[in-house]
Amino acid sequence: MSGAQTTPGGTQVTGGVGGTTFGMLSSIGSDLSVSVSFNIASELLDAAKDEQIAADELISLVLGFAIIFSAVQARLNKTLEDRRKSVVEKARSKARARVSQLKELHGEALGGLFSEGFVHSAEHAAVNELATKRSGIDFLALVVNILQRILVAISVQLLAASVRSQQESRLVRTVSLIGLAIFFVFVESLTTRHM
Repeated sequence: MSGAQTTPGGTQVTGGVGGTTFGMLSSIGSDLSVSVSFNIASELLDAAKDEQIAADELISLVLGFAIIFSAVQARLNKTLEDRRKSVVEKARSKARARVSQLKELHGEALGGLFSEGFVHSAEHAAVNELATKRSGIDFLALVVNILQRILVAISVQLLAASVRSQQESRLVRTVSLIGLAIFFVFVESLTTRHM
């Protein structure tokens, strides 16, 4: 599963279960993310108390930054997609020009054998070549993606801490935390859906 092509021209590595090394590392990464985001959220809450900032204001700030990073990530992804489309279109036009040359050189019947298969193969080769070349935009998109995920994880921890501190009833706290978890899992499932 590691390195399997999940998008045209890309290799998004996805974790899984089944005893693979990557699945194990993915699980460790998730566990570390939760524990680190919990500690960061605790430190932010302590700093907010020191600076006399309400927990709701802190949550708003962190969620605001998460939204900003999500918008930047969407823009970077669009830029990367536009670059991919440009490379494909350039490869398509070069392949069609080459097919036209072959038709002129060998005649219409023999040159016709190279038409669509040759163009499709050139597009595929260009996308594969682009996947091996990484630019500053690719690196920036990765950094923004990581920061956005960290901010969302911290937001979840801050919201959970807010629920724990504001509700006196254990049952209400438990139901609120379950609702919070369901909400964020639902939002994540909507954002990771590939079409």
